[in-house]
Amino acid sequence: MRESVPFVLLACACSAAVTARPALPAPGASTPPEQPAAGAASTMPGESWDALASLGSSVAQGMHEVARKSGAGGGDPVELLRAEAHDACLRVAFEADAPLVPKLVDGNGQVLAAIAVPSMHGVLAEEGPVCIRRGDVVRAVAEGSGAHVRWMAWASP
Repeated sequence: MRESVPFVLLACACSAAVTARPALPAPGASTPPEQPAAGAASTMPGESWDALASLGSSVAQGMHEVARKSGAGGGDPVELLRAEAHDACLRVAFEADAPLVPKLVDGNGQVLAAIAVPSMHGVLAEEGPVCIRRGDVVRAVAEGSGAHVRWMAWASP
């Protein structure tokens, strides 16, 4: 029983860190926005990338950033990671300008992680990373019309 107390406390602390949303900079703050990945459309404020990037230290410890992608709700899936050389695990955060239902799917369209209720921001697979085998792919899907969404993914190894 005593051995499980530190684990329970760690789990509670991790849960609180995942659900806490970082504050956006005050209006007029002079921090340059991060630039989206090549080919990504930019329709939301620049600080949205900063807010997503700041989640990495709490939800993706030990992982490295692999994707910053933008897309539209109800649109085509957005490829976040292709595991070419080896198996891979990833965490994904999103932020949208309108509520949508986000999902992560594999190359066959099988749902790997989803948030069942419409949301404007969050982390998919909060209980742990989504893992795929070498040769597979993870795509993000946003169910909802008219919303613009930003996806940020971190992976290991």
